[in-house]
Amino acid sequence: MTLTAVLAPICTAIAMILIWPQVARVYRLNSVEGIAPIGTLHGLTGCVLWTTYGVAAGIVPVIVANLGIGAALLLIGAAQVRHGVLRRSVMVGWLLFVLVATLATVVVRSSITGWFATVVGVTSIVPQVVHAARTDDLAAISRPTYALICTSTALWSLYGLLISDLMVVVSNVLIFPCAAYILVTATRAQMATAELVTAPA
Repeated sequence: MTLTAVLAPICTAIAMILIWPQVARVYRLNSVEGIAPIGTLHGLTGCVLWTTYGVAAGIVPVIVANLGIGAALLLIGAAQVRHGVLRRSVMVGWLLFVLVATLATVVVRSSITGWFATVVGVTSIVPQVVHAARTDDLAAISRPTYALICTSTALWSLYGLLISDLMVVVSNVLIFPCAAYILVTATRAQMATAELVTAPA
């Protein structure tokens, strides 16, 4: 058995579960505080592009992982719509536009879809990084999700190297430090809030 054959299901499994702690936290706390709406739309865009690229390139782990992440992002987006931080018409219109644009890139050339997926995938975490840098209220941010993103990006980078897919490598190598920053910032903010709550009056 090759390392690629071992890594493929591990990468897929981690990618499938990495965002679900965030979904659970959003619905358990009934809050989307600290979650950037543009980040949700950007993430959904990346999922559509990566799924399409996976289909065109025949990379099943990429397809499965992005379908799972996309489903979770749709649930987060629905919560943001319900809380009034994201308009339903914006979310639906954006998704329709992305689907049409992605199909157009595949018709022209699948590698174009891959490079768009790389650019969108890398930049999809940037709105959340900026949001985390600007606010102390990161109560709805799931630390397990960002710990899993760090783990996932490291493993996907290795997998991309093994299958010689530069797009998979580049996107994951660049996402790792962003996810690590959000993890550290959210941990500090949530620990500071917990200390305030437990401090004697």
